[in-house]
Amino acid sequence: MVRAVVFDVDGTLRAPGKPVELGVVEKMHELVKRGIHISLVSGKDADYLFGLAEGLGIPDPLVAGENGAVIFRPQQKIEIIYPVKRETLINLDFVRDYLVHEFRDNVWFPPNKAGVTAFTRPELSVERVYRSAQVFVEEYRLDDLYVLPHWDAVDVMPKGLDKGIFIHYLKEAGYHSEEVIAVGDALNDIPMLKAAGYSITFGSSLPEVRGAANIVVESIYGAFDIIEGLV
Repeated sequence: MVRAVVFDVDGTLRAPGKPVELGVVEKMHELVKRGIHISLVSGKDADYLFGLAEGLGIPDPLVAGENGAVIFRPQQKIEIIYPVKRETLINLDFVRDYLVHEFRDNVWFPPNKAGVTAFTRPELSVERVYRSAQVFVEEYRLDDLYVLPHWDAVDVMPKGLDKGIFIHYLKEAGYHSEEVIAVGDALNDIPMLKAAGYSITFGSSLPEVRGAANIVVESIYGAFDIIEGLV
């Protein structure tokens, strides 16, 4: 029996830069009425995700920001920040300083707790920042880090901290693998798609993402159809 559904946000619940459609909100509420616990997991920070979950009317939301590295249970006033080694923190600062020097005012950084996120101004492409960060990490052999592109930002994260750890957290909290469904569309969703008992992605996703999921649908509404059938 399904007890929890874990959603990525941008590209999954909503188109990048757009609000969540009313029809999607209604589908989420239907799942809640059937006793399903809904979680949001994203590269965005956990505080932002909590605000989004509240705005969507999700009761007792459990969210994980920074690609799963920061888990927030607001009802229980619990925040879990996965530890990062001191050497890795130094390497993260090294990459951040490089990006500041390279792109100056065209990037800005939120106060992350586990990784580095560089948001780009409109005149600077995410692809350019991603390539620069990737080359820098490889050139200086920062083997404890990995780089992820998003539609509006680039993440530099410690290896081992990814969305898959949130699924493992749910299992430690008492959920069995077959009780958890994960829905995502991007490369950073692959770890949670593989870790969940059942996973869904979209025809528009990259081949690597489609290969990590159990089923491929054409839209988020198709994903809800599958979820409702499993519930």
